[in-house]
Amino acid sequence: MKTVLLSVALVLASTSAHALRLEYFGETSIPTGTKYEKTTIGGLSAITWQNNTLYALSDDKGRAGDPRFYEFDLKLGQQTETAKAGIKTDGKKTVVLTPKAVHFVTNLPKEGERKALLDPEGLVRLPDGDLLISSEGSNDAKPRAMPRIFRVTATGEWKSDFPIPDKYLPETIGQQTKGIQNNLAFESLTSIADGKFVFTSTESCLAQDIVSGKEAEGDTIRILKFEDKGPLGYKPVAEFAYHVDAFKDNQKGPEVFRGVSEILALSETKLLVMERGVRMVGKSWAQTIGIYLVDLSKATNTLEINKLEGAKYQVADKVKLIDFETDLNKERSGKTIQNFEGLAWGPTLPDGRRSLLVMVDNNFSKYELTEFVVFAVEGE
Repeated sequence: MKTVLLSVALVLASTSAHALRLEYFGETSIPTGTKYEKTTIGGLSAITWQNNTLYALSDDKGRAGDPRFYEFDLKLGQQTETAKAGIKTDGKKTVVLTPKAVHFVTNLPKEGERKALLDPEGLVRLPDGDLLISSEGSNDAKPRAMPRIFRVTATGEWKSDFPIPDKYLPETIGQQTKGIQNNLAFESLTSIADGKFVFTSTESCLAQDIVSGKEAEGDTIRILKFEDKGPLGYKPVAEFAYHVDAFKDNQKGPEVFRGVSEILALSETKLLVMERGVRMVGKSWAQTIGIYLVDLSKATNTLEINKLEGAKYQVADKVKLIDFETDLNKERSGKTIQNFEGLAWGPTLPDGRRSLLVMVDNNFSKYELTEFVVFAVEGE
């Protein structure tokens, strides 16, 4: 039986929850099928904001083109400032997103005789202009394509890969007994201290951490921390266990999956974590989204623990900041919750508050929409 020391988050809830508050600001969307520079904008699985530019990573695996990332102009303002210009607005504030460049990921080394297989999901831009990209790989491939984190230039040319601990890597062939589950790997990526520290997390638990029959109680996933060691590059230096919320049913239907779709660093010990679930609604389904404030300071460093079941460890403290199903009914009345995957700090809002940006990956589906939601942040 798994031994987990679940920390009581009362202190965190009574202090940090009041110290950090999210207020809906506004939103916009990109119609499915929108073209830019002979590419289809879609599958935007990660975003990062730097130097007045929003960078957005497409997880396209060949459906509409090669892996790539876009640069967007982003304007956030009061409705009265843009009404005279004839700009369509959504809500009380204006959010205007305009593509201005696209770059393809190139020069990736082959995997043996095979072209590198990517499922790009996480994105960080470093102060020198380079970007970091995380990829989930593919357990369906033969041999399996490994999860990875790698560095590219400002225009997308591969430079180097991070070393990934062996416990994250499934066997290349044959029966899998360890490593990431298929399509549930490095969904997230974030950095702090000008790129000195980089964090990623698995979307779901590692294969060796699966507790059969306990899925509805929530997975315990791994948050992996890297440090820039200068000439030696990035090295893994710590790891923390994070417990995803148990499935929650409501009048709309049962929740059947829940995992981590993105993380965003506030400091070396505090993160925002976005949990994404799937709810069955009749014969269809919808997403569930929650954003949490997470404190790693009291969590056990599990880097040397290969299998969590049977080990003694303390998970990270967490407190929910916002639930899209229950807390945004007034602002987004009647809207189906989409597949939100991107999370980034954004520009300063007109009233001086910091902004938080949240982006949907539409999976290049005509039934899904690339929504872009902005929150005003108070505290921290």
